[in-house]
Amino acid sequence: MSRRVHLDANVILRYLRNDDPLQSSIASELFKRAQSEEMELIASSVILLEVFYVLASTYGLPRVKVAEILHTLVSSGLVVCDQRGIVLDALQRITANKISFGDAYLAATAVRSKEEVASFDKGLSSFKDAKLFPLESLTNSYRRL
Repeated sequence: MSRRVHLDANVILRYLRNDDPLQSSIASELFKRAQSEEMELIASSVILLEVFYVLASTYGLPRVKVAEILHTLVSSGLVVCDQRGIVLDALQRITANKISFGDAYLAATAVRSKEEVASFDKGLSSFKDAKLFPLESLTNSYRRL
């Protein structure tokens, strides 16, 4: 079995951005070794969320572009991700709707498990396959408090 290495967001960012001569070079070497199957790189869905946020917020990349970049990275097999199917589904949802990675991940998780989503976020209603819990049905309960 090959060596398994869990990636921090900063390593993925240096690899993708190639914006620091030393760190980007080291990150590229790590990815080259994974490509040659010398090691397996692991990125949790939480780390990918952090990468998504930094690329979109700090670097100002369009969310759709960030989703495409991360979709390519995860689907390439170069990086192993927990909940790979849900992450890929969430990234696809981002490209189709104006929604955050977190909300897209929430919708993908609920759809996969065939369960409901409770949210005040109206953006989740754009997913026809996500069943929303009717929070408004609780307004009578709220008034009693």
